[in-house]
Amino acid sequence: MSKVDLDLDLEANKEKRYRRTNVEIKKSIFDAILQIVKEKGFTNLSINLISEYSGINPLTINKRFKDIDDVIEQFLRRYDYWMEIFSDSKDDATKESYQETLEFVLDVVWKKKAIQQILAWQITEESAFSDSMAKDLGDAVNSLTDRYTERFRESPYDIRLVTAILLAAVFYISAYKKKVSFCGIDLMGHMGNYKLLEGINQISDLVFEKVDKTKEKKVAGKLLKYGDSIEKVMDVSGLSKEEIENL
Repeated sequence: MSKVDLDLDLEANKEKRYRRTNVEIKKSIFDAILQIVKEKGFTNLSINLISEYSGINPLTINKRFKDIDDVIEQFLRRYDYWMEIFSDSKDDATKESYQETLEFVLDVVWKKKAIQQILAWQITEESAFSDSMAKDLGDAVNSLTDRYTERFRESPYDIRLVTAILLAAVFYISAYKKKVSFCGIDLMGHMGNYKLLEGINQISDLVFEKVDKTKEKKVAGKLLKYGDSIEKVMDVSGLSKEEIENL
């Protein structure tokens, strides 16, 4: 074997030895997309840009995906874990469990730029797939609110509506936090995270307190109807004199 043939053979073996598997190639592609999305969002995403970030030939990328929409769809499926977030929360329908779940969601959205970009993409994109992702998010949230159906059954408050408003605040303010102050509140950094969480807990505290007192007020109303004294009603229901007098 000549020296030229030997060199070519060694080079071929070297190429074969370092050739990446399909799994490794896809991981590199998705890692590159994640970085691009963090920096630029989905607007400028292209096969050539993915190639530049991943170091993978555009032809290799095109062999694995139909088009850029297929790239985006497969990427988003890897990061669609809302059901896991909401369904992994505690099964008990307590205020504390509810607040812990929303705190976890806030922590994820606040810290992960890619999640913020995905939410922005869902809002602006008009496609069957974006609609499907929105439905998945809705189903995931329902897995949380369904646990509270019985507790809120006789309440004037709709836990689904309350949750929708709180999550909308989390999604929007988390994406907005680096712009300017919002409603006069500085939401930069960890302090902003804390302030938003404090607001979520204040609102949910009020809602759950009202729900709990709905049942107590029904009991108090029946006792008053039967002619029991305010003192006895206070003792049985745990309501204050003012709350009972306002029934």
